[in-house]
Amino acid sequence: MKKVTLLLVVIGIMFSCSSDDSETETREFVPGEVSVGIKSGTEINDLFEFINLFDHQVDNVNSLTFTSNLESGNLQYVLDVLNEKDYTNDGVNWFVTGYLHSQTNQIMIFPRLFGMENIDYQTDWLNSMNVLGLNEKHNSELNSGIIRFYVPVGREIEWRNQFTSYDIVDWAELNYIADIEPHTN
Repeated sequence: MKKVTLLLVVIGIMFSCSSDDSETETREFVPGEVSVGIKSGTEINDLFEFINLFDHQVDNVNSLTFTSNLESGNLQYVLDVLNEKDYTNDGVNWFVTGYLHSQTNQIMIFPRLFGMENIDYQTDWLNSMNVLGLNEKHNSELNSGIIRFYVPVGREIEWRNQFTSYDIVDWAELNYIADIEPHTN
């Protein structure tokens, strides 16, 4: 009987010390933002379908990689075409970048897509992929994009938990604020 009681006490202590943060979050985070990592190998169409399940604005989708079937001399052309679009840059800091792969001489493109809850933007991106011969390049060790959603303030934890229930989602996190202290000599 003593062993059963001791076991129940230990289990009770373990549950009381669990790190279930669904009720409270002690670290500071940006109100109204949740980042969602999409599982590696997920196609862009599926990513867009996932976005369309919700009535949330999307700040951006990043960590995407594409290759182009066009000849290597067309790198700047591909970058120029993509950077002319309203949703591929913020006009200040973020633009589509790319380079020629050193071994294959293949065009590699790294877009950040803004406001992708917009169906017209999604359609235009898919059309641009066809015109520019863009193919998704998946790295099995990374995700297939990170979506930063704007969710109702005060419901960030609820939405983070809800996002993780979808098969397409690798992880979901709040946009935590970190204190950075500069190194001084």
